[in-house]
Order: sequence, then C-alpha cells, then structure tokens
Amino acid sequence: MPTPRSRIREAVPDAEAAVELARVDLVRGYRKLRGQDFWLLYGALSAVGFALITVYAYSLGHDTGVALAAGETPWFAAGGAATAWSVAWLFTVAMLVVEAVGSNGDLDNDGHYLTLRPTADITAGKLASAAVKLAGFMLFPALGLALGLSLGLGTPVPVLGVVAAATVTVTSAAATGYPVGFLLKGVVRRSNVLTQLKPVLGVGIGLGYFAVMLTGEFTTAIDALRPVLRAPPLCWLGDLSLATTPGVTPGATGVAGALALGVVVAGAGVLLAVPAARYAWRADGMASTESDGEPTTAPDHAVDRLLGVLTRAPATHGVASTALLQIYRSPLRLVFVAFPLVGAIPVGEQVLAGGTVPRYAPWLAVWYGAWAGGAALPLNPLGNQGKSLPSLLTARAGGRHVVRGYVAATGVVAVPVSGAVAGLLAGAAGYSLGGVLGVVVAAGSAVLAASVLAAGVGSVFPRFEGVDLAGSRRAVPPSKVAYGVFSATLTAAVVAATVVRSEVLHDAVTVLVSRTLPFGWRVSAGTVETGAFVALAAVAVALPVAYRVAVARLGGYRLA
Repeated sequence: MPTPRSRIREAVPDAEAAVELARVDLVRGYRKLRGQDFWLLYGALSAVGFALITVYAYSLGHDTGVALAAGETPWFAAGGAATAWSVAWLFTVAMLVVEAVGSNGDLDNDGHYLTLRPTADITAGKLASAAVKLAGFMLFPALGLALGLSLGLGTPVPVLGVVAAATVTVTSAAATGYPVGFLLKGVVRRSNVLTQLKPVLGVGIGLGYFAVMLTGEFTTAIDALRPVLRAPPLCWLGDLSLATTPGVTPGATGVAGALALGVVVAGAGVLLAVPAARYAWRADGMASTESDGEPTTAPDHAVDRLLGVLTRAPATHGVASTALLQIYRSPLRLVFVAFPLVGAIPVGEQVLAGGTVPRYAPWLAVWYGAWAGGAALPLNPLGNQGKSLPSLLTARAGGRHVVRGYVAATGVVAVPVSGAVAGLLAGAAGYSLGGVLGVVVAAGSAVLAASVLAAGVGSVFPRFEGVDLAGSRRAVPPSKVAYGVFSATLTAAVVAATVVRSEVLHDAVTVLVSRTLPFGWRVSAGTVETGAFVALAAVAVALPVAYRVAVARLGGYRLA
C-alpha cells in the first residue's frame, strides 16, 4: 500500500527534476526544429507577425506615455490595457490547450520516462517547457510596450509593471491551458471516433482561426466580450501592467489580486495537471501509423477499377493505384497543399457580404485545383515512394509508366473535383453556358498539364527527408525549389489563360501590372495580351520537355 509520503510524491513534483526535464525538452525541441525546414519557414512567418505586433505595441506604449506626460488620460490607460492583457491571456491559454492536445503533450521515448520519474515531475517539466516557449512569444511585444511607455514618459519604471504582468500571464496561462489540454487529450484517446476526427477538427479549428482573423470578425468578438474582459479577475492584469507607470493610478485591489491570483493559479494548475496528464497518458488510444509511404496490399475499389480502364499497361496501373493508396494511408501529406485555402477566405467573405460570386473566383478554383493536384502527388515522385523506392527502381516499370501513373492518379481524383467546383463558381458568377463549359474544360486540362509539369520539376529536384507532423507521423513534402518553380510556372500559365479567356480579367490584370511597375511605367492591354500568348506558348513547349525529363530521370535514377 502506498505510504502518505509516496502519495505526496506522486502528486507534488520535484522542482529540480522538473527544471531538468524542461531543459532537456527545450534542447531536444530546438535540435529537432533545426532539421525541419518547413517548420522553420512557418516559424519565420510567425516571427514576422510577432515583429509587427511588437512594433504596434511600441507605438501604442509611446503614444500612451506622451499623452500621460502631457497630463491627458489616453484610452489605453482608461481601460484599454485591461482589454489587451485579457485578450493576450485568453489567446495564450488557447494556444497551450492546442499544444497539450497535440504531439507536444505526448510522452517522449514511448512513455519510458514514467518508469524513471513520477508523473508529477514529467508534467511539471512539460508545463515549465511550455511556459518558457510561450515567454519567447510574449517577450518582444511586452518589451515593445514597456520601451514605448518608458520613452514616452522619460523614465524606465514602467518596465517593472509590464514585465510583472507578462510573467503572471505566461505562468497562469500555462497552468490553465495544459491541464485542460491534457483532459481533452485523454477524452480523445479514449474515443475511436474522436481520434479519427482529430485531424479534421484540427484543420477546422485552423481554418476558423484564419477566417476570424482575415475577415475582421476578431474585433467583433472582442467588442462582444469587452464587458467580460474589463471585469475582474481578467482586468487585474491591466492594473498590474500599469502599476509602475507615472500618471496612472490603478486599483490596489487589481494589482494585489493579479499577483496573488497568479501564484494561486500557477500552483493549483500544476497540481491539477498531474491527474489530467495521468488520465491522458494512460489511455490506450488507437495505434499511430507511420507515414513511410509503403503500401501493404493493392486497393480494390471503384477508383481502382476506373484506373484499370484509363491505364493500359499493368505497370502504369500499379503506379497509379499505389500512389492513391499512399495518399489514403497518409492523408497528412495533404497538409502541404492546404495553406493556399486561406486565400479563399476573403472570397467567401465577399460572397456572404454581397451575395455575389466575383468573376475571378472560378479561375482561382482552376489554379488551386491544378496546383493542389500537382503538388500532392507528382511533384515528388521519388520521395513519395518511401521504403518502396528500391522495389520501384528494380521493377519492370519504366520512367514513362511512373509519369503516366502519377498523371492518371492525379487526374482521376482532381479533374472531376476541380471541374465541378470551377463550373459551379462560374455559373454562380454569371458566366454564360459557353463560359461555364470553357472554365470546366480549363480546370480539367490544367490539372493534367500541371501533373506533367510537376513530374518533370519534381524528378529534377527530389526530396527524401521527412517532416514531423503529429506524434510519430511523418510526411515527405516536395522540395522548396520544386514548390517554387512549379508554383511560379503554373501561376503564370493560369494568369495568362485568364487574360486570353476573359475580357474583364484581362483589363484587371492590365491595371495590376501597371500599378506594380516602377518609375510610373504603364503597359497597354495589347502588350498584356501578347505577353499572355507568349507565356501560354512557353508552357505548351515546356510540357513535352517536362515529360521527357521526368521519364529520363525516373527511368535512370540510381540509389547511392
């Protein structure tokens, strides 16, 4: 029977062990991140966003400091600080809930740490690691605000209050978000349905976040929540941040309450996170699959039978069928073609606001259908094979079978989907029957042409290194060079097609090109049309070249 001392040991973490586990987690995360170029790129884009937030925070702090020095009462000191810090706290809690539900809340080394250290130590280490990572995001905006206040007032003392508020925000948010995330993780792992829907829910949450941010509904939500954000206890963070700012007299209750509640929430959160983590980590859950791209058995379904009709050679049919099976078994690979969907959010907002579909929307569908189809499958024909690459290279299938197989696999799925979406948008946008049919034909043709182009580019610039996505799941995306060359070429082709096909879009492209040229230069409509025909001719020449290059590269590739 466990002794009272052992019960306490299971519930209360050892501070020294937790710090060491957090240090190891941070070091391992840093080393792992260095080898994940796609996540580094995402981090760089995020850094740009936080840099803009920092600049805004500095400007806000400086304007507030100047106004206070002049004896005025700016809106930030009159209640804006409470709203800002409350939003920051809620946002960081949401971030940490998502992090705990995701792979960052999993155990390393298949849970063997639990045989070495109590759950309490590992949980506290996870919370400390999350708090440190979160502090990196909060540090620069907070310092920007503090620097602006200090320079506006001519004294450094505002830094103390801002740093105190940032510290309380980070620690209390980590202690709140992680227990909730662990609890949700345990619930998901105990449900096969939720486990299977987890990627879908994750994508839905991500798209919802971008939709709210890009459509301006974020400010609407803040306005609706303002009474709650400026009420205790959330508003106390604003009082604490201005506690050392001259010219502001925050409530003593708010300052003391923020400090006391921060300590209480941090301590209680750590204690509550221990049983929540135990609940999450002891769930059996569904077995995770390794995304190595190696098929086990050939599929037998309607799509496979359709491929049998479209492909004559057995080798071509086998490559196409296996490519679709790889996507079916590793749908996380589609994450790398989902990012442009964010660009559809403003179009959706315009549709909802005005009740009309813009004229350019069908051509966006044509572009995205072709781009997604090419990028998902044929843009990395060698890297997609995974462990089956040696078998493919030693099989009787030649380079032309591989290229045709990938084109068939892409076309059988992307052509009907892209054509249907583009046709529906064209009809809703007021296109004539001939225009709708032209868009549908363009969508299907673009998918097939993009598949050939992608195979040629991807065979020249292959990639074999995987990227960690979730837990033990990995996917091999195309190389960044292949992405860039393929995307630029396809975009130029689709824009050229719109210029030739649509007079309205022709005029719009002419205006846009003229606006982007330096020194006040302008281009005529005839020049743009001529350039469009030249681009289409270049693409028409590039397609057979890409096909021959892909056949030669895939047929003659040798493993080192």
